[in-house]
Amino acid sequence: MGGSALSLLDDSGADDDFDADTDGIRMLPPVMHHSPPPLVVHEQGPRQALCVCVSVTLLALLWNLLLLLLCIGVCVVVFVVVLLPSGLLLYTGFLCHSRVGSSPSPLCHYLDDNSCSALIILGFVMMSPLVVVAAATFCTLLRKLHLLLCFQPIKGVCYHGSGWGWRRDYQAWV
Repeated sequence: MGGSALSLLDDSGADDDFDADTDGIRMLPPVMHHSPPPLVVHEQGPRQALCVCVSVTLLALLWNLLLLLLCIGVCVVVFVVVLLPSGLLLYTGFLCHSRVGSSPSPLCHYLDDNSCSALIILGFVMMSPLVVVAAATFCTLLRKLHLLLCFQPIKGVCYHGSGWGWRRDYQAWV
């Protein structure tokens, strides 16, 4: 054990990557942080660079708005599909009940007011768990499709001369 302690303090075989302190403790050099490349300034001057920045920002804003519309569309489709059974029960119950609106539909000939009330109650009772199922399905779809990771902050979008510079250090959660 004494020989190993001496070999740790021995600087005879020190690498150039390490700095030797006066006490004989070897330290790693500090980590160099990489900064994002600066905006490209074209030969025409800062006016064209400003136009490029504004157009890239507007393009990112349009991208985010289209992605938001896609997320809203997915939400609407999921909720409509999952809540369809409850909605059909409510529709049938209210359609055929004599106090709400007696319809000449052939289905209403088989239902009396008690069965229509039962359909209405069953539709409202089924709605609560189906809303939870729809929300869980929507969140699962957002995670599987990685839709929230596609949103780009306007501050994080910059033009590097060769194309888009999308920042990937932002975290999304559902």
